[in-house]
Amino acid sequence: MIFINSRFPRDKERRKQWELAVNREDEWSSTASSAVCSEHFETKDFYLTESGLRRLSVEAVPAINISPCQEPEPTISRVQPVDIQPTDTEEVIQLKYKVHRLEIIAENRKKRLNLMWQGKRRLRKKLERMKCLVKHLIKNKKENGSFS
Repeated sequence: MIFINSRFPRDKERRKQWELAVNREDEWSSTASSAVCSEHFETKDFYLTESGLRRLSVEAVPAINISPCQEPEPTISRVQPVDIQPTDTEEVIQLKYKVHRLEIIAENRKKRLNLMWQGKRRLRKKLERMKCLVKHLIKNKKENGSFS
């Protein structure tokens, strides 16, 4: 899942709706750089562009509130290493944390790299189809005699 941060609208009325929807402190107001994660919007608030990009609709207002009382999802820094022994020194424990964190980072980068290779393959196939289409169009123009 890819998360997109959407900036608050410039329109004052819609901006106020967003500020109320995110339910922050009483005196808080958004700034020019304030943004809301796509996780706070419903699926119906998004649409796909012709090029396949996922965009937030103009009428969308954050609807899914993540309560401050909710337990946050574990991040890399909060994930416990698998094998801490009672005999491990503080240095060994820190190194195990570091190794585990780096393994997670390496795995995420490997996934990203595979996605990039997949995208590259798709683009090459698309390029070949376009080349074939151009050749076909040129051939048809020559046959029809309208090619200069």
